[in-house]
Amino acid sequence: MIYDRYTSIVEELMTSLEELEASQSQHPIIQQYIDEEITEVKQALGRVRDNQYGFCERSGEEIPFDYMLMNPTCTTIEDALEWRRFGKISSYS
Repeated sequence: MIYDRYTSIVEELMTSLEELEASQSQHPIIQQYIDEEITEVKQALGRVRDNQYGFCERSGEEIPFDYMLMNPTCTTIEDALEWRRFGKISSYS
């Protein structure tokens, strides 16, 4: 992984983590969502630390950078394609 390529994403993840950790909800479903997001962001930052960020956990292939921009906690190519399937990512292939 080339860290410079992902610098802005990593900075955004760190900021998001701070904001999420400061968030509290009295509604249990919303708090569960916040907790799940915190876990996903921490896992993504762990992959950055382990130099695995941007690579599919299943195949080891690099996840397209545009997909990582759209879903920075994405762990597999399948996750990225799921976003694309619902029209959240446009691909010019």
